[in-house]
Amino acid sequence: MLLKRSSDTQAEKTTGIDPKQVVEMGSGDQTVLFLHGLFGSPKHWQDVMERLASRYRVIAPQLPVDYQPGRRKHGISAIADLSNQVRQMIDAMQIEPFVLCGNSLGGLVAIDLCASQNDYAKGLVLAGSAGLFERSPIGGMRPRPSREYIRKTVGDIVFRQELVTDELIDEWYKSVTDRDYVRFILRVSRATRDRTVEKELSKLDLPTMIIWGHQDTITPPSTGREFQRRIKGSRLEFIDDCGHAPNWERPEAFADLLEEFLPTCFDE
Repeated sequence: MLLKRSSDTQAEKTTGIDPKQVVEMGSGDQTVLFLHGLFGSPKHWQDVMERLASRYRVIAPQLPVDYQPGRRKHGISAIADLSNQVRQMIDAMQIEPFVLCGNSLGGLVAIDLCASQNDYAKGLVLAGSAGLFERSPIGGMRPRPSREYIRKTVGDIVFRQELVTDELIDEWYKSVTDRDYVRFILRVSRATRDRTVEKELSKLDLPTMIIWGHQDTITPPSTGREFQRRIKGSRLEFIDDCGHAPNWERPEAFADLLEEFLPTCFDE
């Protein structure tokens, strides 16, 4: 199935999310919006989106935390900055009704949006979400990291080591040797650490699915259990042989769970 990218010029005027970097598939009246993590991208949702596109409109924006020269000038000092940009994109693209699905940082943004308004989304899916506890993968990043160091850092994020390709290492190396971008990422990491959601979770009142990798070392399984304990009526599912990004590492298992869960969100 071909990927379609939004070219809505109005969205470009009203949000920091570049509409040319919004991946969209499928059609219909029901939408699933996918939000990636700090070093993620829409392509980490692609296999899941292709599975769902025959039934749902599926959308994955590139959040403005990706590597861009001079990125620090645009500034993100709080998670609310990202949430507001996602909200503006949703309004500009007239996305309604929708379910929010977020991995890691994307999960925290999704929670931030849902906590601000009880009926904002029809459902919520969290995968390795930040907001309670998260070990930063770049917390000990060296000033001039080697490719070997980067390979180990990325390898700690995923369980499936075949995903740690030379191309991926080259992408990371290019970004983390740009000091300006590293300063930007560290600021986003601090904003993620500072945005805790313990009090908001008990107030969430919408169908919620929590999907966690059994081998997640960034947000360990105990964190997934804590999310389930705090969000009333939520469902927790673990995926074996899987680390911090189950949507990328085990897309078939992830899509199976979504295909079962999503109808409960949209069916009145």
